[in-house]
Amino acid sequence: MTMASSRPDGPPPGGPQSDHELWDALRQRDPEALGSLFSRYSGVIHTYAVRHTGSYGSADDAVQATFITAWRQFARSDPGPLRHETARAWLLTIARNELRNTARAKRRLTQFINRQPDAAHHPDHADAIAARVDSEKYIRAVRQALRQLPPHERETIELVYWAELPLAEAAVVLGVAEGTVKARLSRARRRLPALLNHPGPEDS
Repeated sequence: MTMASSRPDGPPPGGPQSDHELWDALRQRDPEALGSLFSRYSGVIHTYAVRHTGSYGSADDAVQATFITAWRQFARSDPGPLRHETARAWLLTIARNELRNTARAKRRLTQFINRQPDAAHHPDHADAIAARVDSEKYIRAVRQALRQLPPHERETIELVYWAELPLAEAAVVLGVAEGTVKARLSRARRRLPALLNHPGPEDS
């Protein structure tokens, strides 16, 4: 079924669909619309998740979980029209929640394992393999530096610098005013000048 845009500034027939059109198609349970959003934003979400977790494998899982959750949300109830220019902030909000849920699950598993009696030691080669991946080592170093920041400032840095969200969209994801995002970035850059020495979006 071909969807005709009623927006005067919409794309020409046969051209790429806008996020508003894809959103409306998702409201009709069109899986191809979800695939189009995946093609458009999976890279952004993956980059954000890699830098958040320090692991490409974990980022792959986060991307998959994000789009599965997105589909389920539309299946549960009609969310109404898209309220922003793009669906990017909405998807990153889901990704952020999925990463938090995964982190909580890992903490619970670690606590459970730590309560168990010591077992015979078996070498684990996963860390040795990960150590050979230079990009993951660098990301871990950056994340270690970011731990110096309060959590709310760290999340703001991740969204604006890593996910490359405009300040307005980052504010939507974080649920704060745009001015608060600017203030957090300013404080973070003062605390970590060596890490964040390039101009931020609020300077452009």
